[in-house]
Amino acid sequence: MDTLVSSGLLVTMLAIVGRRGRTAVLGAWWATLAVAALLLAHHITSSLALGLNY
Repeated sequence: MDTLVSSGLLVTMLAIVGRRGRTAVLGAWWATLAVAALLLAHHITSSLALGLNY
């Protein structure tokens, strides 16, 4: 999950530095956020026994 967030932030940064449009930057940001949220929901609801205490 750390790799996913890091790569999403890298893609967003490259979109900013490459002077892409605002739509591309926001699209990369929201896509990263959505995938990270889905992955987090999968890990919390699955029986992977991550040992997390809430």
